[in-house]
Amino acid sequence: MKILLLTNMFTPYWVPLLNEISRIAGERGWQFRAAAISGVESNRDWRLEADKFGFDAAVIRGLDGKTTERGLTVRLNWGVFRELSGYNPDVIVTSGYDSIAYWQAFFYARATGRKFVLRSGTTMMSTKSVRGIRGLMKRILVKGSDGFIAYGTRAKEYLERIGADSSRINICINTVDMEYFRERAGLGRACKDFPERRGGYPEFLMLYSGQLIRRKGLSRVLAAIDRLQDPEVGLIVVGSGPQEAELKRFCERRGLNVYFEGFKQQDGLAEYYALADALVLPSIDEVWGLVVNEALAAGQYVLCSKYAGAGHDLIRPGWSGELFDPDDIDALAYAIRRLKENAADVRERREEISRQAVREFGIERSARAFIETFESVRGGL
Repeated sequence: MKILLLTNMFTPYWVPLLNEISRIAGERGWQFRAAAISGVESNRDWRLEADKFGFDAAVIRGLDGKTTERGLTVRLNWGVFRELSGYNPDVIVTSGYDSIAYWQAFFYARATGRKFVLRSGTTMMSTKSVRGIRGLMKRILVKGSDGFIAYGTRAKEYLERIGADSSRINICINTVDMEYFRERAGLGRACKDFPERRGGYPEFLMLYSGQLIRRKGLSRVLAAIDRLQDPEVGLIVVGSGPQEAELKRFCERRGLNVYFEGFKQQDGLAEYYALADALVLPSIDEVWGLVVNEALAAGQYVLCSKYAGAGHDLIRPGWSGELFDPDDIDALAYAIRRLKENAADVRERREEISRQAVREFGIERSARAFIETFESVRGGL
């Protein structure tokens, strides 16, 4: 069996999972190839490290248009059909509905009798509606798919709502290299100078990691911290984006203990996961939120927006985190104050939170969901 997976780009988070899928596929005598329709998008600062690729990889040539705040980029890839016909896969997997290249792959699969698998993270929280021309197009693609990989239970519910057969949907927890973040955060806390570095911040310290754009909702966290007026509450902000100057001005005017550290590559993130007591993800529009995976692997408690798919699948409410409505500033402020009051208990659970996250949400488990999907569609080959 030959498998071709089309994705938008090879992010640092995606590569370890692709490596594991390729490894397991190889054990079965299958050929696995992943093709990206873009290198690195214009709104991302990630460093592409091809030496870490343990899979057959390709980048399909094309032109990128403007990337929207929601992270969508209009691309025109003229090499899609050449890639498909040249590799001649038995199974084609696409990572959503939102690219012309994915639709090219869908029509190619239907015209040539190849199996088509849709990998989707869309939820009712992220799309809001199943009607209109977009809803119709999604139903067409779903009806013509042979199998589905949903990353998360909310994504599975959405696929079922637009017509997918639940028996053909495999849930794959969207994830990162959990062991990596567990180990790196542990090493950070074990360093001799860690107490001194941690002492340079307020008693209770939260972390925000992500782009500084409006849909990520960071302004809501700052407003909640401002309402608390508690000098023992601090926030580290790791990331960059067009809203950065505006957010910094607000913090300076209000005298908040907020530390803007700029964008960091993956290998520089673990230091901040080691320092902070909790992660806050306040997005008002978020399909998943891989920072939740990273934080739990590092043993952090997570305050997660109810709009992020990750919170519904990864968090044990009251034990490893809680969901909140980012539009309710008072409720968020109360959650932060209550978490600060119970910070000692949360720190006591740090090791257990980390172990549970790595055990239940690791790379291997997610890769197996892909393999099971390939197996399920194989019968008709």
